[in-house]
Amino acid sequence: MPRTTIKDIAKECGVSLSTVSLVLNNNPRISAKTRETVLASVEKHGYQPNASARNLASRTSRTICVAVPALSHVFADVYFGEIVSGIYDHASEAGYKVILDLANPKFVESKEYLKVLKSRRADGMLFISSSVHDTYLTDFEGGALPFLLVNHFFPGRDLNFIAADYEDTARQAADHLINLGHTRLGLISGTNTHTGLALRDAFLRHCRSRGLKEEDVVWLDSMRGKEWSQEGGFDAASELLTQHPATTAIMCGNDRLAIGVMRHLRMRRLRIPEDISVAGVDDIPESTYTNPGLTTVRHDLYKMGRTACERLLALFRAEIAECREILPVQLIARESTGPARPA
Repeated sequence: MPRTTIKDIAKECGVSLSTVSLVLNNNPRISAKTRETVLASVEKHGYQPNASARNLASRTSRTICVAVPALSHVFADVYFGEIVSGIYDHASEAGYKVILDLANPKFVESKEYLKVLKSRRADGMLFISSSVHDTYLTDFEGGALPFLLVNHFFPGRDLNFIAADYEDTARQAADHLINLGHTRLGLISGTNTHTGLALRDAFLRHCRSRGLKEEDVVWLDSMRGKEWSQEGGFDAASELLTQHPATTAIMCGNDRLAIGVMRHLRMRRLRIPEDISVAGVDDIPESTYTNPGLTTVRHDLYKMGRTACERLLALFRAEIAECREILPVQLIARESTGPARPA
């Protein structure tokens, strides 16, 4: 007869692989009912954990792997830099090293992301801001390996993640602009991430809940291939204002888009915020020094990195069984938003 595996036990009990592992390691976080169910299945099948696998699992490399998208100059991008700085600082304090990997085609096609963990070159992996196309990450479903998405999530998938509250981001931004009297809004955001889609849907939904009609809020993709970049914001603003010149405020999915929008408005000789208000998301350091200062919804990226590293190590040590964490956000009102101009 085929040997019973931990996956068989998990499937029969209707729990994740990590839950079975926690039960076998007598972790106190597991409920008595779940523990009883798993142990009954273990006894029924006479399941015995593989000794060599247990010995391998007991080893630690004191290293974590951080994977980032294979974007041009990604390591010079302040968004990724802030998150990685938080990861590195917490890892260093915990006695861990950090290795960086690019999620390029070779990394994906060779399943290098799995080899890194299974060979114990790293004790866990953090993946920052993946896209909707990264379906290969479902290899980490069930929590059998210590893995965590940072500022991203896959709806309907059993993947550990930590992310900013994009629902509240949209609500705070929409309320701020509507409270200033804006009733003709533009939204520029990308469609290549689930967080971007969540922001778009929440913003449009909240504007409708505040009484704006569907035609009052225009959404525009931040130009295919230029998502989340200043160039994308610049080009999208051109398209938006050409088609909808009555727009009085533009909400952007991140600060880089917003900075690109502001460049385009200055080129058109439009005043910010007297003619058009602009708001972004993230509160990257550059937002403080734009002219005028950029209103934004702050996502504490450095803290997100620290917290992600802390949760990953807790997953590796079986101190927690899963991580589904949403971090609070805060509107930072600066000079780029003001009262709506008269109709």
